[in-house]
Amino acid sequence: MKPTDYTLLKKIKTGDRPAFVVLYERYWDSFYTMIFTRTRDREATEELLQNLWIRILENPEFVQTDEEESAKGYLFRFIHYRILDYYASIKKIQEVYVDETEDFLEEITDAEYAEILEDHDINELFALIDEVISRLTLTEQKVYDLRIRKNMSVVETAEALNLSNKTVSNNLSKALNEIREQLNPNYESSKKLVSLLILMEIMPNLYS
Repeated sequence: MKPTDYTLLKKIKTGDRPAFVVLYERYWDSFYTMIFTRTRDREATEELLQNLWIRILENPEFVQTDEEESAKGYLFRFIHYRILDYYASIKKIQEVYVDETEDFLEEITDAEYAEILEDHDINELFALIDEVISRLTLTEQKVYDLRIRKNMSVVETAEALNLSNKTVSNNLSKALNEIREQLNPNYESSKKLVSLLILMEIMPNLYS
């Protein structure tokens, strides 16, 4: 019997990595689709989605479940409002109509995604990420360390490194893109896998 979302969230609160992986796999595709069909912006989609997962990691209790212990309805509503915030922030206040039956997406998942996690030790993948990061510029390394490993906000990172918010965001994007490019040849990894690995790297810091 599959664990309910409520059960998974309770386990995530204790730092349970497998529980987070299950919840992540359960909803990543549908969340990505929902956000991308509305923003039509892959970078914005990835950022909004990553922020959602980080918030779940930081405070699983914020997620409400229904009588069947499912978080699906609550999380979709939560994402809907974050998308509205996105449009407000870029001053594109307009009616956005999306035909839910139309497929706006190219394939976003890897058929071998589950096999990647099974066939390769996660620590090996983390080691590869570390190797990629070590070859980045010093600024990119510092931004990655503060934003991802220490879970600092863009503003906090910018202040700590005496950089602009935009510079921080640009450097983090470069670092993440480099990770994706370097992982692809060996692991045929998708954005989904890279995102999961980064979140799991954050996770021990939240519950230590």
